[in-house]
Amino acid sequence: MKTIILSVPAVEPVTLDEVKDQLRIDNTIDDDYLNALISAARNRCEDYCNQFFTIRDIAMVAVANLVTELPYPNLTITSVEVDDIVVTEFTYDSDTQILTLDNSGGKLKIYATTAAPIELSGIQQSIKIIVTDLYETRTESVLGVSVSENLALKAMLYPYRLSLSI
Repeated sequence: MKTIILSVPAVEPVTLDEVKDQLRIDNTIDDDYLNALISAARNRCEDYCNQFFTIRDIAMVAVANLVTELPYPNLTITSVEVDDIVVTEFTYDSDTQILTLDNSGGKLKIYATTAAPIELSGIQQSIKIIVTDLYETRTESVLGVSVSENLALKAMLYPYRLSLSI
């Protein structure tokens, strides 16, 4: 299933002020850069965990089956189409993430809105760690230095990982 992000988040899980406190910055010179790093860090966390940590509109495209397991939790289905025709007869069980159609075949498009998880403290700290790394090194690789994975970061994010087989 291919996912297309249709909107950017209105609010990030971490604020600019929280990141500036983490970095001990009290000026505004790098505010635009820091905001970009916050978005990049959130994207990295979402990719690693296979879920969204902000509210936004998405579309998912696949081959229409009678039963389709959606790859993300906390979705509100806004529209379902098969071969560009709106389908009104479907059921969606948000607990199992299963979408059931009355017939199959054709191109399935699912439009949905994501919901942010209730508990975000581990995600917020992970975002701040990534922003700190990116801000202080301005890159992810440094010549002549071995770059290693941050195991503490992975340990914080691991409980949020979903659908690892996708």
